[in-house]
Amino acid sequence: MPAGDAPVLSHARSSGPHAEERTRILSLAIRRVGASGLDVGFEQATLDEIVREAQISSRVATRIWPHHDDFLYDLFTEIAQQTRRDLTDTETLVATWGFLGSRLDDLRTPEGRRGIMLDVVRTAAEQNLEEVTTSAAWRSYASLSLTILSRPESSGRSAVLHALRDSEVAFIDTMEMFYRNIMATVGYRLKEEFHNDYHPFVVATAAVVEGLGISRTTVPEVVDSHFSRSGEGDDNSWSLVSLAFVGVLEAFVEFDPDYEPEEAISRLSGGVDVTPSPAENPQGY
Repeated sequence: MPAGDAPVLSHARSSGPHAEERTRILSLAIRRVGASGLDVGFEQATLDEIVREAQISSRVATRIWPHHDDFLYDLFTEIAQQTRRDLTDTETLVATWGFLGSRLDDLRTPEGRRGIMLDVVRTAAEQNLEEVTTSAAWRSYASLSLTILSRPESSGRSAVLHALRDSEVAFIDTMEMFYRNIMATVGYRLKEEFHNDYHPFVVATAAVVEGLGISRTTVPEVVDSHFSRSGEGDDNSWSLVSLAFVGVLEAFVEFDPDYEPEEAISRLSGGVDVTPSPAENPQGY
């Protein structure tokens, strides 16, 4: 989340007794996480400092969260709900459609469509890796996903796990529609064994980027390596994340023999992201 943006808390936690005070305290806490990650720590002294900064009495804060863990689980739940939404890089998604619009003639040949796909993958994978490795919000999300499992069973722990799952599913659904539309537009489809379900593809590609994002903290010289692919064109410098992403792509998708390039060109010429929805085209391609 950009440092200047105010966190938007979930509706459920923005209503009820002391809703305004709760929102102010959680907003300040989430901003700290956004700037420094969960490694900033939230001991009682840190909470007390945030309460003072929010200009709320400690008595009211205690009414909202009788125990320190109550505050932590409240904060963790908000982080879980927000981070995946914030990391869905809308600008990159929109830019991809703009890029396709600039390569309309290439859609008319299989070679051109493959070239477009490789260019999109190379650019998007590298941008996503940068987003992951420079985002304190993502580091907090990844840390929370692991550390919450070490906490004892409780209603708070269950609420955080539920929020993490909901957030992950929302992210996967968003990217599923994006990839479905992109593939249809450039003349690709899922291989038959995946039964037109893009969710496994989304999870696999996200795992590539996020896994390399974690590795980059310890072996950046490996993750930042570049390689050449045989048989490619002039611009033949491939990052590790791009190569890994292409490996997943080639495992999941194939050329669509029924592709009509002129239909795709007409849709792209009419605006951004106007490919058919699954309801309009049950086969998804």
